[in-house]
Amino acid sequence: MAQPIVVYLPHPGVGDLMWHLPFIRALATHRSGGTITLLTRRTTHAHRLLSAQPCIDAVEYVPYISGPLRHLRELFATLLILRRLQPRSLWILDKITRPAIAAKILGVRDVFGFGLGSQRRWVGGPKLSEGLRDSHQIEKLKTYFNLHQISIEPTEPELAIDPSLLNEQRVRFGDRPRPWIMLGVGARNQSRRWPYASYVSLIERCSGIGTWFVLGGLDEIGIVDRDIVERAKNHNVVNISQAQMTDAAALASCCDLFIGNDSGPMNVAAALGTATIGLFGVTAALTHSDHIHPLSTPPSDRRMAAITVDAVAELASRLVAFDKPPCTSL
Repeated sequence: MAQPIVVYLPHPGVGDLMWHLPFIRALATHRSGGTITLLTRRTTHAHRLLSAQPCIDAVEYVPYISGPLRHLRELFATLLILRRLQPRSLWILDKITRPAIAAKILGVRDVFGFGLGSQRRWVGGPKLSEGLRDSHQIEKLKTYFNLHQISIEPTEPELAIDPSLLNEQRVRFGDRPRPWIMLGVGARNQSRRWPYASYVSLIERCSGIGTWFVLGGLDEIGIVDRDIVERAKNHNVVNISQAQMTDAAALASCCDLFIGNDSGPMNVAAALGTATIGLFGVTAALTHSDHIHPLSTPPSDRRMAAITVDAVAELASRLVAFDKPPCTSL
């Protein structure tokens, strides 16, 4: 078996994974001849989400370890994975030191990373200046790849989905009226959530128009039924909170519009090329994708409730059914 190029992505979120796709693809194209092995966290769902991504040869999960000596134990776990993979080079898309130390112990010659902080002594090649330590991750990545003279084209994530999954969603919901709008009502914490009542008001304002697919977390299935589906009094509101990540992604790809909180599903929708209205309050609006159309709270009031239904409805009316063609059977 040929020795792979391994890319290490320590960030735990689905959204983090989507942001990094253009850079992972660039490494596969310019440093590996087409594909890489991705080392990341299980919480990114990378194994399923990236199963149709041509540049990903394999996905390996690094366990997240808590408790005493967690850093040392995680270093040992990473060392075991790298020993099995026998990489010819390791690219760490962060400043984390543990994978670099593990690679050096194993004698991996080419180990690259941002070179910030204590990682600097363990990695080779051009490194970021310490002045970029507090910059946004995407800005660090752009600067780092520029230092290595690696072109980032295209700059959109361009997440690929298995065509059979797309067709399953088309067959399942093919009798539902267009346009299809997905609402991403979940988020990592309460401060990022637009109120359920606001989503209900949005649906009611657009009464009789299209089909509304409501996606919350697995722990929100009953709440979504009670606080959104039942209150909306619209038979074309469908609770899909029980869907697997890949099924939800396939349906998002078929939708004409996604509206939702700053979350993993919002980033996935944009990565698929679906017109996406992102709702931002305590977090800064994301601008890495042309498919994200951000709406932010006013500086004087960071509560998500400060984003008005009128503002969302007006932006939706300008985007729906015009950003991309409907999904068709394959």
